[in-house]
Amino acid sequence: MTDWNNKRPGIAENVSALGIGKAIYAAPDGNKETARLLIAADGFHFKPTDFDDLILPSLSFESPKGNKYDLSFDDTGSLLINSNKYTAPTNQDDEVIKGNKTYEGKTRLSGGLQLTSPNGTVFNVTVDDDGKLTTGKEVSNA
Repeated sequence: MTDWNNKRPGIAENVSALGIGKAIYAAPDGNKETARLLIAADGFHFKPTDFDDLILPSLSFESPKGNKYDLSFDDTGSLLINSNKYTAPTNQDDEVIKGNKTYEGKTRLSGGLQLTSPNGTVFNVTVDDDGKLTTGKEVSNA
């Protein structure tokens, strides 16, 4: 008897059968008595082993407005959306980001910029409407 649960049986030349009647069934060993139902009136009857060798380079989705999005992975396992590496947003308040960062394109700062000197003094950096930058030492309200 064919073990359909643990592995997909191989096809035997001149023996395997795919039957179509009231349903579609497969009998790799040619025995219709032990054949497995694949598709019937009540739906599909696939098992996980049917997809052992399935490889999908990407999945494509369409938004309700008709925009198409391709999901895939790069060779390091990073998720790609339309071939761009996905970086999860944190949306955290008072977040600390460590390490060296390189930014490309425009970076907009709303709410101000603070820089810390080597001895730990905090300075506020502001810009006026003419583009003039000024700094001022942070005043503690303690």
